[in-house]
Amino acid sequence: MHIDDKKFDDFNLDSISDGDSDFENLFNEPSEGGKPAVKNKAGNEQNLINKDSAYKELGKKPVPAKKRTISDFEPDMDALLMTAQSSMIIEGMELFENKNFASETLQIYLEAVKGVDLYIKILNRNPNNYRKLKSLIDVDIDCQQVEKIAFDLYKKEYDTTPDTDREKLEAFELFKKIFKQSVNKASISKSMKLLRKYFLLSGGLDVEKIQEQINVDSIEIKKDINYFHQHLKIALNMIKKDEGEITRGLRGRDLNVFITKASEFLGYYYKLLENIKVSDYYFRIHNIYKKYFIMKG
Repeated sequence: MHIDDKKFDDFNLDSISDGDSDFENLFNEPSEGGKPAVKNKAGNEQNLINKDSAYKELGKKPVPAKKRTISDFEPDMDALLMTAQSSMIIEGMELFENKNFASETLQIYLEAVKGVDLYIKILNRNPNNYRKLKSLIDVDIDCQQVEKIAFDLYKKEYDTTPDTDREKLEAFELFKKIFKQSVNKASISKSMKLLRKYFLLSGGLDVEKIQEQINVDSIEIKKDINYFHQHLKIALNMIKKDEGEITRGLRGRDLNVFITKASEFLGYYYKLLENIKVSDYYFRIHNIYKKYFIMKG
């Protein structure tokens, strides 16, 4: 499977303006990518037969002379979790390849991270268990694909196929990195939707609503503030690392608009709270990103 690592388009310094169309377009999320191909029914039946045989193979153990311990159950438990999470990893990879980081994809990417983490934990905890599970991996389509993607990423990075347990572990770490970046992008998309409710259709801040939320000591706005703090920081780091695309078709513009709008909101919010130091900090960010598209040099 080919992972597209093309650099993003350069930012146009004249593209950002005081107009509101960019901000409105920011929230028009792309539709999801194509649906996964329907698997062949006969192939599915054969796969289930093979998988059942693999599970039986995992269960072939001598009758223990003593009471079974947790280590006796680990391969069976790992097998169940691995097959369940692998489908989520594949779904997350399809979204990634379609460059779909809409807010609705966040939970899928989070599950994909958990799935790759499971492979990592098995290799870390007991590599022998991973080898015991190999018979299952070799007959489960999703598990096969997960392993192939991870090993292809390693080969792309080091020009060799992972052989040792340590190399396989690094292959899955490379895979996990992809989904961690995807979680960040989908989180910012979610933050964009939250931010919209504090702005008027004209593009300006809804000053009355913000003041009202402060007056009633709203828990909602406090939770949103924490969310904006976190994701503004992530967005600034993504700009520095040249990872500027969030939604398809906008390239770096969507990140830049999010940064300008989030920093404007935070600057005004802390101004109302009379926290001038923090307010000035966010207004400085707003003024810089309002005038220019900032990109990695």
